[in-house]
Amino acid sequence: MASYGRALSALHPTFATIFHSLEEGLEEAQRYHTEMLYRRSDDPHLFLHLARRRACAVLEREGLSARQVDETAALNLSGILIHHQGFAVRVLHAQHEGGREVEIPVPGSSKPRQDFWRQASAIPDLETDNLLLLWGDDGGVLTDPLTLVRPLGGDNLKANLRVEWRGKISREMAKLRAEDLVDLEPDWQAEELA
Repeated sequence: MASYGRALSALHPTFATIFHSLEEGLEEAQRYHTEMLYRRSDDPHLFLHLARRRACAVLEREGLSARQVDETAALNLSGILIHHQGFAVRVLHAQHEGGREVEIPVPGSSKPRQDFWRQASAIPDLETDNLLLLWGDDGGVLTDPLTLVRPLGGDNLKANLRVEWRGKISREMAKLRAEDLVDLEPDWQAEELA
C-alpha cells in the first residue's frame, strides 16, 4: 500500500515526460481540428483520443512503458496505462466539478476497470499498486496541477467509489529531488486510513 509521498518519489522521474506528452498530445489534437475545420464540441471523444494517442507515442519514445487503454464500454474513460517501479498508473482525462475540483471517475460496470480500482494486479503474475493520474485542459491547454489518486474500489455509482488518498502533481515537482517528495501529505486522505 503506497502512501502519496512514496508514490510521488517513485514516479518522480516520469513527471516531466508526462506533462510534455500530454501537452504535445493536446497540441496535435488542436492542430488536427484546426486543419480539418472541426469543432471539438461536435465530437469531444475524437479530440481526446487524438491527444491520448500522441501522448502515448511520446511516452513510449521517451522510454516509459505505456499503452493506450480503450475499453469500448466507456470511451470517455479510455486512457493511457503507464507501468513504472511497481506502479500501474492509469492516465485519464477528468471532468471538473463546478469548474474547480477534479471529479474522480467511477469504474462503471466494466470488470477490468473495477479490478483496477480495487487494486487487483494490472500486470499478470506481478503485484502492482494501481493509481489514477487525472488531467484536464482549458481550451486545449493542459492544466497544472494533475491529480494523483489511489482508488480502492467502486462500480457505476458515485456513492460506492472508495479512495484512499488524493493529491496533486505539479510541474514544479519535477524540479525537486525525489527524496524531497517522500514526506509530502495528500490533499485528502480517508479518515480510517490516515
